[in-house]
Amino acid sequence: MQTTSEILAAIDLGSNALRAVIARKSKNNQITVIKSFREPLRLGEDVFAKGRISREKMQRTEEAFIKLLYLFSEYNVTNARAMATSAMRESKNSKILIEKIVNSTGIAIETIDGDLEADLICNAVKGQVNLKKKTALLMDIGGGSTELSLVKNEKVIAAQSFNVGTVRLLDYKNHDDLEKKIKLELEKMIEFIELHMKIKDLQIMIGTGGNLRRIGKIRKKILGKSSSELATFSEIDHMEEAISSMSFVERIRKLELDQNRADVILPAIMLTFKLMEALKMKQIHLPKVGLKEGIILSMLSRPPKKLILKD
Repeated sequence: MQTTSEILAAIDLGSNALRAVIARKSKNNQITVIKSFREPLRLGEDVFAKGRISREKMQRTEEAFIKLLYLFSEYNVTNARAMATSAMRESKNSKILIEKIVNSTGIAIETIDGDLEADLICNAVKGQVNLKKKTALLMDIGGGSTELSLVKNEKVIAAQSFNVGTVRLLDYKNHDDLEKKIKLELEKMIEFIELHMKIKDLQIMIGTGGNLRRIGKIRKKILGKSSSELATFSEIDHMEEAISSMSFVERIRKLELDQNRADVILPAIMLTFKLMEALKMKQIHLPKVGLKEGIILSMLSRPPKKLILKD
């Protein structure tokens, strides 16, 4: 490790998984992501059904943070920041878990609201997609919620969190019931957008979150495209049809998805397709950034000259 560099770490404790990145900050203020970490915890399964995190999931989460601590030691991390979203916001016993983790690892977890989450994601996105003098819709699909942010000239002018995440949507075993739930939330989303601007004024749609990044990779696999950072409406339509026809096992085998991703990918792509259809958006940008990269940027005193991501 370079002793002249500062090593930073960002942790995103989501409803579906724990994600972390370790990044090197060089003397010339360049940030390079050098390690990614993901542990599928599914905290939302407990919280959205019972309002509490089970003892078993608490133990698994604590163990995941201990793994991270070893990783931080290996990479000589000098500064770390951890944030938690939807499941931890709603859990009645999240404070117990936070206390356990700080006692066993020294890592303090901040439970953040949807507005801060939107700002952090927007900050990460604008380094990858040109938002200057543009009107954009940012959609971040998580396990417990979907955050929509309306952006004008790189500034978030309005943001709202909707209780429609991929883990929540798994409760709808019947395809018709799933479509009804998505339609209901979609109406709320359109209402939110129309409250702040005319839909025809939207120029760019951007998707973030693990599932949308995966959609970009599936685009390369199913359609043979060279890029994973953009998808057209017709491609999303084609992918939804293809994934809908696959069994759970086929999704794992053909799309190289892990079990934790194979079940939630369909609700994510259905929600994306329906929103694009309602807004008449021809394409969606899929940059390889999200909350954890936004957290890294929040730890800096000034914007980096460059953020180099790990594929």
